[in-house]
Amino acid sequence: MKKRRNTTQIISKAKDGGKRFVAALLPESDTLLNDKRYYGPMIQGLTSGLMERDVQLRPLQCLQDFQQQKFLSYPPDFYAGVVFVGPIYKQKKFIEAVVARFSGPKVMLDHHFDDIAMHSVREDAMAGMRMVAEHLIALGHRRLAYLDLSDQKANPWKREGVDVALRQAGLPGLSRGWVAGCRDNFTDIAAALDWFLDLTPRPTGVVCCDDTRALLLLQAAAERGLRVPEDISITGFGDFAVPTGRSQILTSVRVDTAVMGHKAAEILTGAPDAKPVSLLVPPQLISRGSATEPVKPVEEG
Repeated sequence: MKKRRNTTQIISKAKDGGKRFVAALLPESDTLLNDKRYYGPMIQGLTSGLMERDVQLRPLQCLQDFQQQKFLSYPPDFYAGVVFVGPIYKQKKFIEAVVARFSGPKVMLDHHFDDIAMHSVREDAMAGMRMVAEHLIALGHRRLAYLDLSDQKANPWKREGVDVALRQAGLPGLSRGWVAGCRDNFTDIAAALDWFLDLTPRPTGVVCCDDTRALLLLQAAAERGLRVPEDISITGFGDFAVPTGRSQILTSVRVDTAVMGHKAAEILTGAPDAKPVSLLVPPQLISRGSATEPVKPVEEG
């Protein structure tokens, strides 16, 4: 077995001119690599950070079982490091197998597992959502609803940030009826808005887990004759809506995903046996016209 592994390494180095490679494991490579809003800049930051250290990035799609098995067939030291990008986190058993097999640094980019011993780099989603909730509370809002991902376990940190802000202000936290998990389509978002509008009392503001859902919520509100922000304040997360021209008013939270990628590159080129660290990239609140004080402030209680 040892002789076969060395032969494989010699062949690999001969083909690649002796360069070192880091494997980027993705669920769907084309989708993420071509994304210009979030994952694209992240992967570009990762690529440039590795190139600065004379290491190349090799994106590998590992969605299907045969693709995962092929990757796990490589020798433990075949790659200088491994980075898991974004939605690949759903393949947890595969990730655990990779972490157990490969000897170089392993980094989870854009997610985190408490029970897997590896590095992680992600946006400080909890801090970002706490910022936007505190902003609304400072404007006079006392009842906030939260529009979540359809898989509410995918990013619990955002919801936690809103809940913490409410509780620290002495307000009730997010109860089950004040959270709606939705797919990013108009039908789901409109139904969630109708649900929120039927609550007694109504929320004066809706915090959305991302800009995509916030944009759809703005559309649904307009179709129901609601004025934003006079009748209801709406906020997003990601800050792509205004820079891309899809909105002129959306208050959101900006995270530099290229920095996330660059931080991951630093870890991937560090000591292989370094103690796992969890890095959080700080967000920035971008206040615009979709959030203001409620027209009729609701008394606390």
